[in-house]
Amino acid sequence: MLSGREEAIAIDRRTLLCAAGLAVLPAAPVLAQPAVPPTPPGPDERRTAARQRLLEGLQRGRLPLALEDGRPSGAGWDFLLGEAAAARFTLFGEVHGVVETERLAAALFEALIPAGYGALALELAPTVARDMAAAAGRGGIAGLRRFMAEAGVAGGLYGWRQGMEFFVRSAAAARGIWGLDRDLFNDRYLIAKLAPRVPASARAAFERLQAASTESWAALARSPDPNPDNMFSLSADPALAAAVRAAWPRPDPESGLILETLEESLVIGSLSHTRLYQYLERRAALHRSNLLRNLREARAPGPVPRVMVKFGHNHLIRGANYFNIFDLGALAPELAALEGGRSFHLLVLPGPGSSLAVPGRDFAPTPVASDAYDELRAGENRLDRALAGTAATGHEVIDLRPLRPLAARGAEALNPDLVRTIHGYDAALIWHRAHAETGWD
Repeated sequence: MLSGREEAIAIDRRTLLCAAGLAVLPAAPVLAQPAVPPTPPGPDERRTAARQRLLEGLQRGRLPLALEDGRPSGAGWDFLLGEAAAARFTLFGEVHGVVETERLAAALFEALIPAGYGALALELAPTVARDMAAAAGRGGIAGLRRFMAEAGVAGGLYGWRQGMEFFVRSAAAARGIWGLDRDLFNDRYLIAKLAPRVPASARAAFERLQAASTESWAALARSPDPNPDNMFSLSADPALAAAVRAAWPRPDPESGLILETLEESLVIGSLSHTRLYQYLERRAALHRSNLLRNLREARAPGPVPRVMVKFGHNHLIRGANYFNIFDLGALAPELAALEGGRSFHLLVLPGPGSSLAVPGRDFAPTPVASDAYDELRAGENRLDRALAGTAATGHEVIDLRPLRPLAARGAEALNPDLVRTIHGYDAALIWHRAHAETGWD
């Protein structure tokens, strides 16, 4: 039995051993306080961040392009030429009326000839484009101007100085100039070409068509302030041309094409005043039909040439265009894919500080500032502003394809035309201080 002193020592010893043992045991875990999750960004913040990423992406990777005396050069030109040469179709979508655009288009088409390009498709009626090309081949610019004056043919945009220079230069290099559009100004010329071929069965209907065309132009000439909407192609009854086609069941190929052009031009013109969607849809259908016809005809004698299409940019964007119409830009990629190829879609715009020509009285080119020209009525979202370089000092080329992940579903709210453009065009060229086309006076 322990004495009192020994018991006290034992107790102290047990206390010491227990304390020492506890010291080497692992410490009890300290329970962490649950982390407060960060507040997710709201819809406005997400949109702002997405817009910022897209805008920053637009400013990166721009390639310079120089254009001196109609000869392009620089990294931007090398990129465009390489992409176009590898494509089955090059779709050159433009804002009309810009000097630099016509000169670049001519240089590009010439440079693509060694890659197998041979056909150039334009916003002209088929017969008019062919006859203008033949006149240019016979006598260059002077020969074309003489033909147009003597035959009373209006070339539209290709009657302006730089447009005609492009046309003549390209026609000299091309195997074929393909007109894919309706006709606005040349009904008298087309009707006159039909006159010696009209069969007796269609003579009465033909004379009614001819008389209506003649009177329409005479009324415009008598008016002190002629309204272009009163031109024959925009005001006459399509039934006039339809009656001639119905009474002429088996026309020769050229007459059949002229009859189709006249009737379709009148139908399209009748829709243009009050039914915009139907007008655009019918016109796009004619573009597609004419392209397919030309491709079929080119296939008969041998290999089909690669094709460059030069139209207003609304017609050549891949997929549905800015008015949700499927035009040439929707057809060409599918045709190329059928042959294992692809199409290259190039958008060409005058940037801020540029000028361009628009049709004035008698279709004369009238210069306007690009800053005041808002074709799609997009306001601050217009493409020339959205795509312009913030520090541009020259012409710039943008490869739009790397931007597509930044313009995925949901980005349309930022700028729907810009998002559609990024997915519908492969590249954009923005002119720096471009110039308006001029007439011949």
